Amino acid sequence: MLRKVRWLIAGVVMLVPIALPAAAEQPKPVDAIFNSRHLDMVPQSNEVKYKFERSVSDERLLGAPFSDDVLISVLKVSEQGDRDVKVTVFTGDRQRPQVKHEGLSINPLFIWFLDRSVDNYRLLSGGKQPYLKGKFSRAFEEKAQVEATKIDYQGKSVDGLKITVTPYAGDEAAEKMQGYENSKFTFTMSKDVPGYFVELHSKIESTKAGTGKVEERVSIVELGAIK
Repeated sequence: MLRKVRWLIAGVVMLVPIALPAAAEQPKPVDAIFNSRHLDMVPQSNEVKYKFERSVSDERLLGAPFSDDVLISVLKVSEQGDRDVKVTVFTGDRQRPQVKHEGLSINPLFIWFLDRSVDNYRLLSGGKQPYLKGKFSRAFEEKAQVEATKIDYQGKSVDGLKITVTPYAGDEAAEKMQGYENSKFTFTMSKDVPGYFVELHSKIESTKAGTGKVEERVSIVELGAIK
C-alpha cells in the first residue's frame, strides 16, 4: 500500500477488510469507509467516471468555479481481488499527472478528495497541514455521524450510508481558524455502486462576514470500459 493512500489511516485503523455489521446495526464511520472493499464491483479494464464541481464565493480571491472529470481506472485484478489502479484527475489544461497505485482494495478517489479538502481548508482558515490532517483523521473515529440512506443509481434504489463530519468543530485552536471551524464534509456510499462512493461533498465557509466560501462535490457518473 502506497504511503500516499495511507496518510489518513495512520494511527486510526489498519486497511484490512472486515465484514460490516448486520443490516440492523449501524456500522462505525471508520469501518464503513476504511474497512470496506471499495473496488470489488469494478472489473479489470473498466473505469468509474466522476463529475467534479467547484463553486466559490469570490472569484478574485479563490479562482474561477469549474467542473471537470475524474477517472478511476482498474488496470489489473489480482487473484486476491486487489486492484492496480490509474487515477486521472481533470482533463485538458487542468489535467494533473496520472498516478498509478498497485494492490488496492480502497478507492483512491476518497484519499484524493480528503487531501484536497484539507488543502482548501488550510488556505482559507490558516494552520499547518499536518495538524489539520491529524484532526480530520481522528474525527472519523471521534466525531463523525453515520446514517442509513437510500440512493438512486441508474434507476434503481439501493441501500447506502451517509457520513457527516465537522472535524474542526470545538477544536482547541478554533479561535485561530477565522470562523471556519464548523465547515462540514459529507460522504455518501453504497456497496451496490461501483467504486463504493456515490458523492463526496465539502462545504468550507466561515461565520465571519467578508470571508470566502468554497464548495466542492464529486459525484459518480457511470462505470464503463477503459477508453
